[in-house]
Amino acid sequence: MLELGSSGNRTRVYEYDYARRLLNRNVNAPVLSEKATFNSEVFFHVILPPIIFCAGYSMKRKHFFSNIGAILTLAFVGTTISCAVVGSVVYGLTRLSRSLSGSILFTDCLLFGAIISATDPVTVLAIFNDLNVDVDLYALVFGESVLNDAVAIVLAQSVEKYDSLAAGSATFEGGAIVTSVLSFLGVFFGALGIGSAMGCLTALITKYTLVREHPLLECALFILMSYSTFLAAEAAQSTGIVAVLFCGICQAHYTYNNLSQQTKRSTKTFFELLNFLAENFTFLYIRVTTFTYRSHVWDLGFVATAFAAILLGRALNIYPLCCLLNLGRRCKIGANKMHMLMFSGLRGAIAFALAIRNTSTDTRKMLFSTTLVIVIATVLLGGGMATQMLHWLRIQVGVEGESDKEQAGADAAFCKFALIIYAD
Repeated sequence: MLELGSSGNRTRVYEYDYARRLLNRNVNAPVLSEKATFNSEVFFHVILPPIIFCAGYSMKRKHFFSNIGAILTLAFVGTTISCAVVGSVVYGLTRLSRSLSGSILFTDCLLFGAIISATDPVTVLAIFNDLNVDVDLYALVFGESVLNDAVAIVLAQSVEKYDSLAAGSATFEGGAIVTSVLSFLGVFFGALGIGSAMGCLTALITKYTLVREHPLLECALFILMSYSTFLAAEAAQSTGIVAVLFCGICQAHYTYNNLSQQTKRSTKTFFELLNFLAENFTFLYIRVTTFTYRSHVWDLGFVATAFAAILLGRALNIYPLCCLLNLGRRCKIGANKMHMLMFSGLRGAIAFALAIRNTSTDTRKMLFSTTLVIVIATVLLGGGMATQMLHWLRIQVGVEGESDKEQAGADAAFCKFALIIYAD
């Protein structure tokens, strides 16, 4: 109680009541927990686009496009194999469990396969970059992980679309399968077209206008056009992640050469900073969510089954495809590189965000909790052992990176790749 001096015959008295809300756990605990929980929509629309765009914009294009056949094979065919193997193995083994048998549909297992097939070897790539690992291995790991994320996201959307069309049917619906496959192709290639078109449009604007004489306006235009690609793809009912990836690739190959020197430095620094902040924020948020998420559903048998399934799926993805690719490659993928590709299949933020996007049922909550364990385990173990694995596998390090002059030779390869895509 606070009493102030009197004015005339009146005395003003102020009384303050200490509610002790900070000490009362029953008052704010649910609210604080809800606010601290990872929001997948914020991640997909705000945090993820800079990460994906930076991946496309900063790629080492010469070695990326010299390995484009292997990268596309591992990303498209490999991710599909991984999704199918993980889904089938998990579904088969859960049939043997009394507690899980009948509670998990095959579409749930297939969705889990799509979610967990999204690799995110950020820590491995950082070590590769610091040690200047063999450029072809770096290109394979980097390219496969970038395109793999895009394919996994579209696969997850296609499985959910099939699930909604089949309405939980225990048998396969032919019409729903065809619709889902067509949806996958339409969404992916539609996003590819939107991203490439926006990147080429930005290149034309910067080439045939005098905007380069105003670096601030030029930099702002570049950033706005890049993010508008994501919004345009989402508005077209496509996937903005795929669009912004190919926009970044086109910006790096065409627009970058038209920019002023100041804008070149500014855009590189800006997106590297955004990428750094977004990745660190994401993994920090994952750690917070581990303790604040209030609806975990745990099944140790399912977790063990999931670990076995992803190892098998990764092995059936990498080794057979690399052996087939070696039949037509002059620079063969050695056994040690295959082992490193197998090891580089860490799971990260994208798998986490896909899993938490739908936790409306106990089954989906269990899938999310299992994904969380896999993400944390693979990042800690894989990231911590990456340097030692390079030593054990005797992979070449200390290789000089490509210069800007060398990168110019990749433009022809990119043009051929673009012509092939649009010809199809």
